[in-house]
Amino acid sequence: MSTSAAHTYEQQNDAALDSLFNKAKALRGITIDIHADSERQRGTLSNANDTFDQFGSRLSSTSSHFQRTITNAARGHRLTLYLVGAVVGVFLIWHFFF
Repeated sequence: MSTSAAHTYEQQNDAALDSLFNKAKALRGITIDIHADSERQRGTLSNANDTFDQFGSRLSSTSSHFQRTITNAARGHRLTLYLVGAVVGVFLIWHFFF
């Protein structure tokens, strides 16, 4: 094998090695970008999970408050109805007997 052919093979080998190095470097960059993106998405999902947990807690609290309000309102209406009935009853008794 001549020196010129060996030198040519060495240059081709170096070029292929540089190409392989550049591809490995690009692949490493892509892998790092994918990892960074997955970490950002994990953070976003964690924040969304926390937000939905807070929303569920607030919705449960609001539902309980609404239920108490409705229950108390029903009791209040019942008491009002009894008082109005008593006043009407007293008026009717007063009107018919006195």
